[in-house]
Amino acid sequence: MTAYHGGKQKIGKQLAEVIYDISNDIAYEEDFIIKGYCEPFCGMLGVYQHIPILFKDHNLKYKAGDLNKSVILMWQATQKGWKPPISCSEEKYNILKHNGKDSAEKGFIGHQCSFGGQYFKGYAEKYGKSKTSINYGINNVKRISTNIKNVIFKQGLYTQYSNLKGYIIYCDPPYSNTMQFYKSENDFDSKEFWKWCKKMSENNIIFVSEYKAPRGFVNVFKKSLKLTGNSKNMKNNKRQEKLYVL
Repeated sequence: MTAYHGGKQKIGKQLAEVIYDISNDIAYEEDFIIKGYCEPFCGMLGVYQHIPILFKDHNLKYKAGDLNKSVILMWQATQKGWKPPISCSEEKYNILKHNGKDSAEKGFIGHQCSFGGQYFKGYAEKYGKSKTSINYGINNVKRISTNIKNVIFKQGLYTQYSNLKGYIIYCDPPYSNTMQFYKSENDFDSKEFWKWCKKMSENNIIFVSEYKAPRGFVNVFKKSLKLTGNSKNMKNNKRQEKLYVL
């Protein structure tokens, strides 16, 4: 499993199957032609890795974006045969953290070798993470890379996909009222995001992972999961993941 704070590796296949089933139902009932699939917050592709397999009989266009340029560079590199490093010392970890440069290596190490998968939030081996655990991340990235050959990756805000029509769009945004571990110059505006989703739903099928959603969004999946990171210090270390559709 590839470490990624807030990622959907544990339930990614379940979410992908729900997205597949509901999208096909909507397409049939509303005569909606599915032209493509897009994830504006793709991260470590916890859901995305299963989508091309499920939609193998559909001739879809595939797009994926993320604010973290190093993560995007990592996936673009894997499409060309790049393999993640098999080890990372604390010294190398800190060099990557502070060098101010984006790279495929940084995208992998920043999550896989960090405590709780939180982007460069502490060298994981200091917190008891096994050195061999990096192998799980390497194998997972290699496996996922075989399913994303036709995905067009692009760094940027979710709004870069505002012109899409005929797409299934799955969003896994920073959750409202939670700590953000990867920040841009501006904090994430959840209200503006939900407005964008409603606008995009006029010509697309919109799915969103969140704890709660505005009126009009329908909860189609929920599952209780244990929190990662500093969850041992929390009174309630479980969360109920939900998937909404509009």
